[in-house]
Amino acid sequence: MGIQFENKGSQWHILRDGKKIITIDVPAGCNDSFELINDKAFYWRRKCDVPVTEMRLTMKMEYEPRYFQVPGVNYNGNGWGSGAQYYGYGTEQEPWVYAWHRTAIPACTYTESDTHAVALFGEEKGGMSCSLYPKDGGIVQELIWPEKETPKVLFKRSWEPPYYGTMEPTDNFCGVVMLMDAGKPRERVKDLMDFAWDFFYRKVSMPYSPEKVRKLDLLFIRQLWHRKYNGMVGFCSGVNWDAEYSSYMHRSERFEIGWVGQNGTKACALLEEYLETGDTHARDKGLSVLDSWCEHSTLPNGLMFVHLIEPPSNVDSKTNGDIPMELDSCNLSWAASSFFWAADVCKKAGIDRPNYERRAFELCDFFVRSQQESGEFAKTYFVDGSIDSPHGSTGAFAVLPLFEAYEKTKNEVYLNAALNGLEFYLSEFLKIGHTTAGALDSNCIDKESGAPILRGAIKAYELTKKQEYLDGAVEMAYYLATWQWHYSVAYPETSMLGELKVDTYGSTSVSAAHHALDHYGLYWIPEYIKLTELTGNKVWEQRARALWYSGTQLLSDGTLVINGRVRPAGSQDESFRHTRWGRPDHRYFTTSEWCTSWQGCFRHIALKAMKSWDVLR
Repeated sequence: MGIQFENKGSQWHILRDGKKIITIDVPAGCNDSFELINDKAFYWRRKCDVPVTEMRLTMKMEYEPRYFQVPGVNYNGNGWGSGAQYYGYGTEQEPWVYAWHRTAIPACTYTESDTHAVALFGEEKGGMSCSLYPKDGGIVQELIWPEKETPKVLFKRSWEPPYYGTMEPTDNFCGVVMLMDAGKPRERVKDLMDFAWDFFYRKVSMPYSPEKVRKLDLLFIRQLWHRKYNGMVGFCSGVNWDAEYSSYMHRSERFEIGWVGQNGTKACALLEEYLETGDTHARDKGLSVLDSWCEHSTLPNGLMFVHLIEPPSNVDSKTNGDIPMELDSCNLSWAASSFFWAADVCKKAGIDRPNYERRAFELCDFFVRSQQESGEFAKTYFVDGSIDSPHGSTGAFAVLPLFEAYEKTKNEVYLNAALNGLEFYLSEFLKIGHTTAGALDSNCIDKESGAPILRGAIKAYELTKKQEYLDGAVEMAYYLATWQWHYSVAYPETSMLGELKVDTYGSTSVSAAHHALDHYGLYWIPEYIKLTELTGNKVWEQRARALWYSGTQLLSDGTLVINGRVRPAGSQDESFRHTRWGRPDHRYFTTSEWCTSWQGCFRHIALKAMKSWDVLR
C-alpha cells in the first residue's frame, strides 16, 4: 500500500500501509497538495489564496519518538558534553528554531518511533527554518518562513539574541517529506542520507589536479618550518595576517605533533618528497623536526609531550619539567603513526634513525598497558601515565598505530588490543548513535572522533575478513555523512562568502558546539573510496569526490586575494562560518582567515593511500 493521503476538510492524514502517522492542519485560505517522489518520499506543497509574509508547514506525528536528529546540529538532544550547544528540544520557554543553512540538509528534522520514521526538509534555495518539539503525546516537525533562529542563537561558547528575517509576500511553499517503517534504531537515517544525497546531487569540477594540489601543499608545509624555543624545531600550525608587518606571519605559540599542528605528518611528507625527488632541503627539514620531537618530548614511561612549548628559564628544556599538559590519545596516536611512517621512509632512503620506530613502539606499548578492561582507551593522560579523562571516542585513534604495530611484528598482543578497542567504540556507537570529544577544543558530540573508528573498522576487516567490521564501517560512514553538507547555500552577495562564491556542497561541520564548516572530511576520503570497492555502493565514491572538491576550495596558488591580501601559495582557510555562528568578533558568512596546513596533511595522506587519483580529477 505504501503512502496514502486522506483529506478531512481542513485537515490531511498521511498514512503508511493503512496506518495514520501524520496529521496536517491546513490554515484558512490555503490548499495543500502532495506528489509522490518514490515509495518513501513526497513533495508537500501549499498554495495560498493571497501572498503572505509568513508561513508554517506543520505536521504532527502520532507517536512519541525514541530518537530525533537535526543533521550536523542536534543528535537526540546532544546529551553528552558541556558548554554552549543545542540541548534537548529547546529551552523551558520554547523550542529551538534552526536556520536552513545551519543543518546538513536544508532545514532538516528527523524523528522515529519503534514503528515509523519521518524526515522533513526544505528546498535548496532556502529562506526557511525548521523546528521539532513534543506535543500532546506526539512530535511536531515544521518548516517555518521567513528564516529565523529562536529563542536564541548559538555562537562559539556563547548565546546571542534571536534572529528574525523578513521575506517578500509569497503564495507558494514546498517541503519534502519521507515516511518510512522504522526498522532498527536509526536505521532510516541511512535512507534519509541516501535520498538527500541523490536529491541534491550534482557533478563538481575540481579547481586543481591532484598533482597541483600536492605541490601547493608541500610548498606551504616548507614555509611553516621554523626554529624556536632554545633550539627546538617544528612546524607552526598556520599563518594569519599580521597588521603590524602587513604580511601573513607564523602563528605558533607551540608546536603540536598531531591534530591541528600535524608536525609528524608534515615531516613525513617532506621525507617522502626527498625519497621521490632527491630534494635534500626537504629531507633535512623533515629530519630536524622529528629529531627535535625525539629529543625534547620523550618521557621515561613511553609517553611523550604532544606539544612543544617554551619552558620557563628555571626548567630543564629537555623535559619541560612539571609544566601541566594534557596528553591526549588523538595526538599520541598521530605521533606513533608518524614515527612508524618516518621509520619506513628512512629505511628506504638509507637514513639511520632507529629511534623513530622505537619511539612508535614505546607509545603502542603504553596504549597496551593502559587500555581499560572494557577495551576503551582514555581520552587524556597525565604525564605519569595515569588517566586524566577516561571517556570520549577520542581514544579510538589509538587503535590505528596498534594495527600498524601488529602488521610490523605479527605480535597478537597489538592486534588484540586494537580489536578490543575497536569493538568497544563500535558497540558504544551502535548503542548511542554518535561519537564524542575528537574535536579537542570542545567537549561534545562531533564527527572527528568517528573518523578513526571508520578507518579502524576497514583495517580490521582487511586483516580478519569478518563481516561485522565491514558492517560497522558502513554504519560509521553513514554517521559521518550526517555531518556533510548535501547542498549549496546561497549567500548574500554582500557577504564575504557570497563575494568569494564559496560552495558548501560536500563540506563537513565541526561539532555540536562549533557550527563552522571545515575540511576534516578529507581524512576519510580513502575509506569512502574503499567502501565503494567493498560494497559496490557508488554513493561513497560520490561523497569522497565532493569532500575533495570542497576541501580544495580557496586553496591559494599564490595569486588568491581575499580582503585585499594576497594569500601565500598553498595556504587555505581552516574553516568558514557558513551559518549565523560567530566568535567574539560577531562576524559570520565569512572565512576564518586562519590559514592552516592540516588540510594539506590529510590530502597528502589520502593521495598516498589511493591506488588511483582519477576519481579526484
